[in-house]
Amino acid sequence: MPRALAIAIIIAAAVAAYFVGSSMFNQARTPGLIDPAAPNSSVIPGAPNAVHAPDAAPSTPAKSPPPARGTVPGATIIPSKLEVQADGSTLADGKWTFHGDGSKENPFELNWDYLMSAGDTFIPRLGERLIPERIAMMQGQWVRISGYVAFPLIATESDELLCMLNQWDGCCIGVPPTPYDAIEVALTSAVDSSKRHTIRYGTVTGILRIEPYIVEKWLIGLYLMDEANLHTEM
Repeated sequence: MPRALAIAIIIAAAVAAYFVGSSMFNQARTPGLIDPAAPNSSVIPGAPNAVHAPDAAPSTPAKSPPPARGTVPGATIIPSKLEVQADGSTLADGKWTFHGDGSKENPFELNWDYLMSAGDTFIPRLGERLIPERIAMMQGQWVRISGYVAFPLIATESDELLCMLNQWDGCCIGVPPTPYDAIEVALTSAVDSSKRHTIRYGTVTGILRIEPYIVEKWLIGLYLMDEANLHTEM
């Protein structure tokens, strides 16, 4: 074969290879095929050797907070943060701690600061009627609390008393209670109340009721206790 013809054949083969390669390159860059060099490449479904972009993950609906425990007539319940501690006690809203499970055998052990905290948000005369869940959850539960006690002034025996934060004889001596720091207690049996004007201190255990008593927007009473027992210390 003459040298000139051989050279012509080589050149023709090279030109053909160039156009074939160029055609394949352009096909690889056809819209619908993902080109690593083209960050905004799109995908045409069904294109040969196409790399499909992953489908977007389905959105997860936000979870609603659990409903607050307990109800109080005429009040809206505010959810509280309740955390069980290592010693078995419960920490409410990062500030108040109490023991017990609300049963008769293991009543909630409360203090007056805990009950008085209802006054931060429940003020009917100002139109504020919010009760924290930490208070409302005590509705209908067995509780135990210690305080000063006062009996009706007339009867020598009584199955009712007032358990309070402050000393008060029911008439003239001491500091009269507020609706937030007193509990109207109904005892299971009558006790001797003949020693009037005597300061007594004791512990009451019974079923707590949270029933706001409001007159002309003024809160007169808030806490009641049923089926209670009294243990006096003075």
